[in-house]
Amino acid sequence: MKYFLINIVLRIFFSLPDWFINAFFKKSVPIKGNYLDQQTNIFLKLMDVFGYKLDTENFSSPERIRSNNARMSLKINKVPSQNLSCKEIYLNEGKTIFMREYEPDNINTDKSLLYFHGGGYALGSVETHHNFVASMSIYLGMRIYSLEYSLSPENKFPNALEDAKKAYLKIMQEYNNRKILFCGDSAGAHLAAGLSYDLYELNIPSPFAQILIYPMVCPSLKFESMELYKENFLLTKSSMQWFWNQLRFGEIDNKNPKFNLLKQAKTKGLITKTLIITAGFDPLHDEGIAYADLLEQNGNTVERLHFAELIHGFINLTNIKKADAATIKIFETMKGYVK
Repeated sequence: MKYFLINIVLRIFFSLPDWFINAFFKKSVPIKGNYLDQQTNIFLKLMDVFGYKLDTENFSSPERIRSNNARMSLKINKVPSQNLSCKEIYLNEGKTIFMREYEPDNINTDKSLLYFHGGGYALGSVETHHNFVASMSIYLGMRIYSLEYSLSPENKFPNALEDAKKAYLKIMQEYNNRKILFCGDSAGAHLAAGLSYDLYELNIPSPFAQILIYPMVCPSLKFESMELYKENFLLTKSSMQWFWNQLRFGEIDNKNPKFNLLKQAKTKGLITKTLIITAGFDPLHDEGIAYADLLEQNGNTVERLHFAELIHGFINLTNIKKADAATIKIFETMKGYVK
């Protein structure tokens, strides 16, 4: 009943025309001369009232399930309108690590994509990102494999990385490495980039490209954007500190280039093309820029896509007009990688 009533409120809110919102709701205060999208601004205020508050002090598997279910219960992202088929490909005997294969009715490319969901390595799942991945598969006409990897704090670094490598090697049984792309959002983008570097170090054939959506990059948290947007923009500095602490096995991880991506000093010759996507009102904005700069300094091919008015997590907020437009823009840009 709770989410039924909340979704009625959200349905009314998402249907409001822009002129009504601009006329009756106060505009956000600018930060560094930039304004947050007005519909997103009001949505954040609604989430302050209706959103699920994660209990980090008493975190457990049931708490993770409650958080993920709360997220999926809110009607905040669009449901794909076209059909596609899905099946699970299990990677361990316990069937806890698996890939969900998405196959659209119309396949337009001979490439495939391995996707890693976000959630700070402690939250999220194939299910929480189902609508986004399904929409991407349909839009691109592409077979996509979405990985359900090991989560922290039960599974510390580098367990998820090993799961990701196993998934990639499995896909390579059917696809040449130059026909495979990586994609991930937030922690999933961190996992994609960490895996690309791991493959580079091990001299294992690399994927053609990696699409990193507002990536989690560096555990130091010493970035201007981390302070500017440390609270009130969905993702917070305190939650990022908590996520890193859950993932870290020991302090030595902070020097590992697959944990702290800004330690990747030896990426010369990395042949994986990179698209880095950032949001203006995101605590992770500056570290995403720093990682793009690092790759470019090492001679790697990097493309950037920035959405100044949006927040972290917008690909799963596509009932917000500008978040939906930005997500479509990402898909359109990705078309250049899957021809």
